[in-house]
Amino acid sequence: MADYPQILIKENLTREERKCICNQIMTTESHMEQLILKHFTDDDFRHVWDRKIGGGVIGGKACGLLVARKLIELMMADYAAYVEPHDSFFIGTDVFYRYLVLNRCSELKARHRLEKDDFKETDELTNRLQNGRLPDDILKELGEMLDHYGSTPIIVRSSSIMEDGYGNAFSGKYESVFCMNQGTKEDRLEELECAVRRVYASVMNEQAIEYRRKRHLLDVDEQMALLIQPVAGQAYGDFYLPVAAGMGCSYNPYKWMEQLNPEAGMLRMVMGLGTRAVERTPGDYPRLICLDRAQANLRTTMAERHKFSQRQVDVLDFTAGQLCTKPLEQIIELLPKWQGKMVLSHDTEAEDMLAQRHIYRKVYFADCQGLVDNLDFIHMMRDLMKMLEIAYERPVDVEFAITSPEEGIWRLNLLQCRPLQAALSEQVHIPEGVDHQLLFDVRRTSMRRSKEETMDYIVWVDPQKYYEYPYAKKPDVARLISRINQHFEDTDKKLMLLVPGRIGTSSPELGVPVVYSEISQFNAICEVAYDKAGYHPDLSYGSHMFQDMVEADVYYGAINDNSKTRLYQPGLLARCPEILKELWPQEEELADIVKLYDVSGSRATLTLDSKEGRAVCRIRGAAGCND
Repeated sequence: MADYPQILIKENLTREERKCICNQIMTTESHMEQLILKHFTDDDFRHVWDRKIGGGVIGGKACGLLVARKLIELMMADYAAYVEPHDSFFIGTDVFYRYLVLNRCSELKARHRLEKDDFKETDELTNRLQNGRLPDDILKELGEMLDHYGSTPIIVRSSSIMEDGYGNAFSGKYESVFCMNQGTKEDRLEELECAVRRVYASVMNEQAIEYRRKRHLLDVDEQMALLIQPVAGQAYGDFYLPVAAGMGCSYNPYKWMEQLNPEAGMLRMVMGLGTRAVERTPGDYPRLICLDRAQANLRTTMAERHKFSQRQVDVLDFTAGQLCTKPLEQIIELLPKWQGKMVLSHDTEAEDMLAQRHIYRKVYFADCQGLVDNLDFIHMMRDLMKMLEIAYERPVDVEFAITSPEEGIWRLNLLQCRPLQAALSEQVHIPEGVDHQLLFDVRRTSMRRSKEETMDYIVWVDPQKYYEYPYAKKPDVARLISRINQHFEDTDKKLMLLVPGRIGTSSPELGVPVVYSEISQFNAICEVAYDKAGYHPDLSYGSHMFQDMVEADVYYGAINDNSKTRLYQPGLLARCPEILKELWPQEEELADIVKLYDVSGSRATLTLDSKEGRAVCRIRGAAGCND
């Protein structure tokens, strides 16, 4: 959007000049730099410059998106017709610096970095970030960008220099803000400026700070660029949404059938905006697709498929002027038939039951079955992620949306691509004949690699007492777990967490409502079934919390009451010292619900065998334990 620098005016750049411009406008991170220099042309750099607002680099998320799209263009020409063209803009990191200086945030931010957690001016810094003003020249360029997009809704996304890189993913740590982009030019620009402020302010949110603390990045100066994209989709009356959206991993850590090949990858898809695919959504179930056996389904009967399907759809609501969640039934009637066939299934069994009561109506549920049945789509996603994995030299995850402007035509809009942390498997041996020492033995569970770890402490939440605890006070259990987490944060102790139902849910009746920053010290996290109270594990594969666990090499599994669980003996824990009251004597009430067992003297181990998809926790019994 500005004149080219002298270096880009040259007809043919040398490798050193291309490296210089890459570092000036895109990245200095060595792995990403190598990919860019290997595949980008001189014109590609000029196109980035044309879409960049302000100085500095465009950040990790923007680089990942551009590199992935370039690799698809070069390596997957046969699929080119299915991919929506790139139409993003970038706000450089220098704009964030200018924003800090203009709104007197620089000194406060520097003090925060030095004082880390003990920072009294946090609220003041957050307030200044949320209520600052952008430089006038930047507002002028943003106005020109809005002229380009017209009335199409847009999304402002974080793209810090540390984000989506080879070392750190920052999955879901910073805000992404939808802009309806309707009304007068002044209204649209004001909405956009507000969105930019919100993303800038999110550098101070608890999840982001905890993530940086965990990875020893508090002293690293965070440089925030922004990625601005049109929202994939189309208008349906007062609503705007894509037909479907989701995320994909080139490696599938969830081997829920013996025949599945983890190397084939997986998808997690929903109808509508992809916000429901990357967050935990109580009562809703995204479609999980293993790309080597796409037709395989965890739910075998029509009733199960309907029960474990999507009931709410995230949309942009023009009337409300914001992101909203709507009942599926309200959206179904808006879709053209060909789009309905892509994401809806027909429950004929439910219709027959209604007909017996003289109620005659069609019954649909959302499970993205039409896309699952589309071999072109399934093969493309598998080939695409495998190609990116090879190019990145490690597994990747992507975010995408699917649109269908006409019958028989569908388009993929690639929204994000990032490399995942890769760790080597160890040689492990799970002994036989020691059932009396096994806390649990489960199969077909989630893990990326084989390994064995010694456990020092196990936190167990009593499912019956948690169920009986008053609903309004259940979040207190989550806060106590957070205090345990914080207590061990500066130690090298290994911790395991066993909770009833779902971890990280926003609905306490379904499980324990923690966020990842409150359980970031745990090396193993298990969701435990408890039928008496209706607690059922539902591992949130593909969600931001799941990506955090993958990145931190945390074991995330389920202890079910079915054939996947060969053995579960929580009574073994009572043989070991329970120390919660020693640490927090004032928590007498919660101490009946949350138990903190010291298993450090029992030679407790967690062994993961990724080949068999088997996880075993063994408590041998030794000093300190009553065996």
